[in-house]
Amino acid sequence: MKKSLLALVALGAFAGVAQAQSSVTVYGTLDAGFRRDDTGNTLNGVTTGLVSNTLTSDRLGFRGTEDLGGGQRAFFQLETGMVPFTSNNGRAGAGAGYATDNNTPGSFVTTRRESFLGLSDSNLGTLQVGSMYSLGFNFSGYGDATGTNILGTDVSHATVVSSATDTAAATSVGGTTSSFKMNANSQKYISPRISGVQATLYNVTNVASANGAGKVVAAELDYVLGKLEARAVYEVKQIATSAASNTITKHTTMGIAAKYDLGVVKLGISTQKGDLVSTVANVVGQAGTVTVNKFTAIAPASPVVDIWGGYVTLSENAAGSLYSNSGSTATAAYMVAGATYKLSKRTNIYAYYAGMDNKETTAKFGRGSAAGTATFDPSSMGVGMRHSF
Repeated sequence: MKKSLLALVALGAFAGVAQAQSSVTVYGTLDAGFRRDDTGNTLNGVTTGLVSNTLTSDRLGFRGTEDLGGGQRAFFQLETGMVPFTSNNGRAGAGAGYATDNNTPGSFVTTRRESFLGLSDSNLGTLQVGSMYSLGFNFSGYGDATGTNILGTDVSHATVVSSATDTAAATSVGGTTSSFKMNANSQKYISPRISGVQATLYNVTNVASANGAGKVVAAELDYVLGKLEARAVYEVKQIATSAASNTITKHTTMGIAAKYDLGVVKLGISTQKGDLVSTVANVVGQAGTVTVNKFTAIAPASPVVDIWGGYVTLSENAAGSLYSNSGSTATAAYMVAGATYKLSKRTNIYAYYAGMDNKETTAKFGRGSAAGTATFDPSSMGVGMRHSF
């Protein structure tokens, strides 16, 4: 009897704790596609096979929220990337005893994604802290018709500040140079939406950096009126500082975009510019400028079929050296077309084609954030299935 009473007391205490905690949601996305990628190089430039992260990056996450009363709530998000269908170059295990097998699965959990903790007030707005995407990087995906890797953040050249590191990393989607994509120790404030307008402020101060690099300051305005959406962003990153040479290198990106839903088709347009400039002995040098313009459309051909596409122009001025030789300009065009068939609210199948045309022999714009190879025109096509849970 005494044991039963103790068990009931323990169970009641546990239930009280569980009730006080936030409700937690497990979510994620799995995307598997049979894809043909062509770098444009006639020598060993084509790879074909089953890959993940085609339209949407695979992820696993946990979200939680707790109602604190009075219009206030606490919340959190923990998210990580996944590559469940990728091999690990034929190595299983570690050391000299690993097995050689091309079909050996690679790491299940890969790159970190947004993870943060926050408080929200219906009158005062939302404050969250943690590791979060920069506003400039998020904006690069705003003009996309489908919110996917194919056209959205996959063409984020105006936010990349060092192509040398990107190229060395052979990054095809979402490279991480000078924290252009995600920043640790970041703080974000999101205001309440008033008369359709919402403001976001973003700040990062990397106090652990001895040379002063790592500071990010950004602001964003978002406007919604009926079927019209508009957004503007401005962001400054201090990416390098040298006290010895009195040199400060900064990257600035700014952009403006709009979407309008006509019913039969939803149109999107955006322009984003990135400036990389160094100040030496208080003298500001000429900025290397990359500009990305996007035009997108998505049309519901039927209740279960969406047809989508986009066209992008990219350019760099003569002062830049990210995607062209210094002293010369570079331009490129990128297009994508595809369709999605909805098997359910959570599962769909898709097909697409994407290609890039570098206009000059010195241009090396590539699909993804990384610089491509001069004179080559990369392309990609594929079919696959995407499931969200």
